[in-house]
Amino acid sequence: MDTMVEKPLPYKQIFTLCACKFAEPIAFTVIFPFIVFMVRDFHMADEAHVGYYVGLITSSFAVAQFATGMPWGMLSDRIGRRPVILNGLFGAGLSVFLMGLSKSFIWAMMARMLCGILNGNVGVIKSMMAELTFDYSPAQRARAFSFIPLTSSFGMVLGPIMGGLLSHPVQTYPSIFGRGGLLTDFLMEYPYFLPCFISACICACGFIFGYFFMEETLVRHPQKPTPALSQQDHGNKASYSTFPAHSKTTCSLSSSSSIASSVTVADGPPSLRACLTPTVLSVILTYMMFNLQMNFYNELLPLWMASERSHGGLGFRTDEIGIALSYSGVVVFVAQLILMPYWTARFGTFRLLRTIMMVLIVLYACQGFIRYLYIESKTAVWIGLYCALTVRTVCHTIALTSCNLLIQSSAPRRDALGSINGFAQCCASAMKAFGPLASGAIWSVALTIKVLPFSVRTEIVWATLACIGCATLYTNFRWKEDDLELVRQQKEQQQRKNQDIESGAR
Repeated sequence: MDTMVEKPLPYKQIFTLCACKFAEPIAFTVIFPFIVFMVRDFHMADEAHVGYYVGLITSSFAVAQFATGMPWGMLSDRIGRRPVILNGLFGAGLSVFLMGLSKSFIWAMMARMLCGILNGNVGVIKSMMAELTFDYSPAQRARAFSFIPLTSSFGMVLGPIMGGLLSHPVQTYPSIFGRGGLLTDFLMEYPYFLPCFISACICACGFIFGYFFMEETLVRHPQKPTPALSQQDHGNKASYSTFPAHSKTTCSLSSSSSIASSVTVADGPPSLRACLTPTVLSVILTYMMFNLQMNFYNELLPLWMASERSHGGLGFRTDEIGIALSYSGVVVFVAQLILMPYWTARFGTFRLLRTIMMVLIVLYACQGFIRYLYIESKTAVWIGLYCALTVRTVCHTIALTSCNLLIQSSAPRRDALGSINGFAQCCASAMKAFGPLASGAIWSVALTIKVLPFSVRTEIVWATLACIGCATLYTNFRWKEDDLELVRQQKEQQQRKNQDIESGAR
């Protein structure tokens, strides 16, 4: 295609978008190292049931985003991407600030839920990146989209480090924060406020940066009459159209003339029903199931590390949990910059995604046995944990990026990206809500099943995760790479047709 040219990417706007994106993973992950300890400080449950309440807090964000993700995406199709993204940054900052002031379970859950209500940026940022790179080659688009998980990885490194090292600052850094006075008293009363406050400040910086430097990417085309195609072209419409013939976005001709009719190009995006083609729905189903297993794991990991060894965990401290989680963020760089470009070029996005899903099933089934390495030493536990985190992070990073690329590729039209990404994010949010809740509940229930041996009870949750991995792989086998190729060909034909119409109008 003539429009797919090798020209420099719009790095200024990509950098601005990434700067706004950077704050969100920090606000999301900063609580993970201390959330188990925060729930313990609420003194509302014994150790066996802590995981259940941790899951409720974590999933409350996704429950809210499930209800608001689609409306934010559709709103961005109408008022633009920029105001929606700026609103999301404000919501993330306010939410994490209030999280640091939590003194009860209800307060913590409502603060977390507020972030999901006000922030729908995940899908909108993807739409904006797709629009920034719409006229670039597939390789350049893949390179541009790789900046999103790379930026997230920065946040995934910094967020857990902040949460693990800055919680309980009076006890951890007595020479700085333990000198008495109002600050010491405040931080003793709210031991998790400092990392949350710094995270909120980063969100504020992202808001300011985006306000001054982010440019709108949504293009609106006014309605205008254009010369029609011939009746023969109209008769062949079904060969390239990605929407039903009765769609408002489809060109219409007068049956009385094959030449002298006019076409009205509808102003505004297509309906959601028209956007959700069978190919789009199939890809989103895989994306949804992958989000279920990923968030199930992300909730289970800190819970498993923080739980006492007598309850099937590793017995780690907050700083150790922060270091382990931050290591995952470092691995993202290697996966995104080195492994994904090489493996994608060699195997292709579709085949690579399927292989990774198979590897993850094996990992989930085996990771719980790492705790038995305590028989050797704690160093052996760390080595085993680092190996598991390396495999998990590489697989999750590449699979998530691959799913996002496949969703963009399956979109039938450019102006449907906001609605499709919003719908995909809505589906993902449902799994982000259910995954942590199920993970914490299964962990708590499994520990109370006294009729089973302790060694079996501690592995129930990992076996459940492996089963979810199998279900995800099954959804991937329900669609083929040829489906995406057909969509690509249809979009190329549609774009050539639009260019012909515009040329005729001139």
